[in-house]
Amino acid sequence: MSSVAILPVAYLPPLPHYAAMLKHSESMWDIHEHFHKQYFYNRSTIYGANGPLKLIIPLQKRHEKTPLKDVMIRYTEERWQALHWRSLESAYRRSPYFEYFEHELAPLYNDYQPELLIDWNRKIFDTVNKLMQVDIKLCYTTEYLKTPEDVDDYRGLASPAIMEKQTNKNIKYQQVFEEKYGFMPNLSIIDLLFCEGPHAKQLLVS
Repeated sequence: MSSVAILPVAYLPPLPHYAAMLKHSESMWDIHEHFHKQYFYNRSTIYGANGPLKLIIPLQKRHEKTPLKDVMIRYTEERWQALHWRSLESAYRRSPYFEYFEHELAPLYNDYQPELLIDWNRKIFDTVNKLMQVDIKLCYTTEYLKTPEDVDDYRGLASPAIMEKQTNKNIKYQQVFEEKYGFMPNLSIIDLLFCEGPHAKQLLVS
């Protein structure tokens, strides 16, 4: 195993992203990869009252070959930040740690409106790391690496089809609506954070 991991840009990354990063001393986001529809770059899945709930950041018009570093967020029509925050509140208000962390997260959904997707994803990524008390050294690629050397390549985790095959039986915890629909693996890191708080890191590295 290399000491460096390369991963896709992600919005509130799924648990396998974090598990991979915590196994390495350094991580890179591939910001030169081309945007693909339906991938996790601008979407995240949480556990809502009616089952899995997708949070999707609307984007400016783009071409499929747009590098992720140039993908821009759209704010004009949809109040997506308010919608996402209401969804997080509805899903996790009853979780053990929501009340301890909401003061750090709510301002991002009220006041922070960067132009680029990577800036939004990085800001909330750093905030979650602070709340989870983890130190992940993250940098960006400087070019597209088709076959990177001396790094462990996890870029496939951006694909929903590949993500469905990722199951770590060690990552098991009590979810808010588990009694209704059962345990759901590979949700966003935010699910684990609100449910387990400071114990989240221990579960990810076990």
